[in-house]
Amino acid sequence: MAGNQVNLLFISIALFMTMAPNLHQANAVDDVANKWCRRTTHSATCLSIVEADRRAHLKNSPNGIATILTDKALATAAAISIKIAKLLETATNRHEVAALKSCFAGYSGAITSLRSAYFKVINRQTYSSLVADISNANDEPRDCELSFQEPPAVRSPITAENERLRDICDTTLEIINLVVCKSSSFC
Repeated sequence: MAGNQVNLLFISIALFMTMAPNLHQANAVDDVANKWCRRTTHSATCLSIVEADRRAHLKNSPNGIATILTDKALATAAAISIKIAKLLETATNRHEVAALKSCFAGYSGAITSLRSAYFKVINRQTYSSLVADISNANDEPRDCELSFQEPPAVRSPITAENERLRDICDTTLEIINLVVCKSSSFC
């Protein structure tokens, strides 16, 4: 019986030792995500998006975190675009239809801008194009909401989605700025 307990102890230690490097790597990844996400306005959003992403190799650098956030922004913009198309099928109020058409066109541009953002390197040379791409996508939710305010104003059916995309884009812009400010006297 004692021999079985000793064997069980050795097996447990061996399993722990094989898992320990992975635990350390996971903690290091979590530390990087925490370090960068905690410095943003929407830190909870940043952390939840990064933690939910399965691509561990992207979680160990701010460039990877920006890639994860941009991919989430792209998926969010695409989902909003699909929702707008469905709303257009049933909308009857001409002002709502006009606003939804404006939003649909704008989201097409936002998706194009997000697809253009490439985060392999974030530095002074790539800064302006990255900021332009994310800012263009970030402007669309605001512009979309404003289109519903055109007289006579109608209630926007996608306010929550627009706010979510803005939060993600704002966070991505903050990460870009943090990286560039950290690496140079650019700020």
